[in-house]
Amino acid sequence: MGVAACTAATPPPSGPSASPEPTPGSSPGASATSAPGPTSSAIVPEIGGDLRDEIEVVSIDPDLTHPILEFRSDGQAIVFSSGREPDTGPDGAPDLWRIVPPGAEPELLWRNPERNHSIVGIAADLGSYAFVEMPLTGERAWNLWLLPRGAESAILLDTHPGNEAVPSAVPSIAVHESTVVWTAFDRGPDGPVSQLRIAQGPDWEQRVIHELPAAEAEIWLPSLLGSTLAYMEVHYRDGRSTDERHVFLTGIEPGAERRRLDGSGLATMPVVVDGAVLWKEADPGFSMFNWGRMYRYDLATETVRRLRTSPQQFVNYPSAGSRFAAWWGSDSFQLGVYDLLLYEPRLVARHPIASQQSELEPHVAGDLLVWRHADLLDPDDPGELRYAFLPPLREP
Repeated sequence: MGVAACTAATPPPSGPSASPEPTPGSSPGASATSAPGPTSSAIVPEIGGDLRDEIEVVSIDPDLTHPILEFRSDGQAIVFSSGREPDTGPDGAPDLWRIVPPGAEPELLWRNPERNHSIVGIAADLGSYAFVEMPLTGERAWNLWLLPRGAESAILLDTHPGNEAVPSAVPSIAVHESTVVWTAFDRGPDGPVSQLRIAQGPDWEQRVIHELPAAEAEIWLPSLLGSTLAYMEVHYRDGRSTDERHVFLTGIEPGAERRRLDGSGLATMPVVVDGAVLWKEADPGFSMFNWGRMYRYDLATETVRRLRTSPQQFVNYPSAGSRFAAWWGSDSFQLGVYDLLLYEPRLVARHPIASQQSELEPHVAGDLLVWRHADLLDPDDPGELRYAFLPPLREP
């Protein structure tokens, strides 16, 4: 899963229109008193292109990874949580592993002393890893660890405070170079608070960037590129029966100003890319973790464009690398990525529905795309990780 605090993605809403929509800034649901939003009505054209002749798709033997829980690309390697060790507890995936393509054997990066725990969330950047592990027995407990690039031991950054009044949802995490940002709930003077926290090397001392009363709002899903930070806020209304979701942009330096980018109240799952911020919007009335459509906010022009996501109609859990963005697709028989240089969707894999060959949970960082392949006709198929190095931003 893209965020450990999330439940599994729910089915797409029934009967949505596939026609181009208004941009978030001109959405009919936006309040006239809300923060100013962008007003472009442009749609990025769907050009389309087939990547299958330009890339090599490589399968990893399941014996090297199984049983696997979470996985990510770090731009050069594949990092994953697994219960490969024989002393792992039932259903656990306590340890952090890495495979460096091509052809390397799995390397144990961090062995969890709690053998009945699982690593349920990972953020990765070129050998730096932040990850959340927790028990599988239901108690309010999680630990956030950081394994800096080249370090021999992990640093415990944060833990759940153990207070029954504090929500137990695990952090969502972003890491880039020597900076890690995460969300967490904690005790506050007037009740639980939702916080956006940061730690930077070499001392990794943490501080709070932003804080909201958890009874009214929550902070989620940070995305980090250099000193640029995007995240989302969920503001609840009517006793939490409805909400508004907004994407904010800020910097990592103390006191950095923040600004809201969307005008729709539906923006979730931001991803910072060079010169822009991408986000997903689900249809009104559906969970922010539902399938939705992608948008791109241009930082120079302050305009929003809806992105074409062919071969997918609805997507979830976006990620981005040097040149390409990827997202989960509601149609698992096809896999595509989005070319941020050419502004077009590109095809990676396609299978007949009858084959039940599925491509699941893609994640991209740098030029390395990784995903899970499964044969839905074979009940004994454990699935396998597949990967491909995508064309670089500029050909050498």
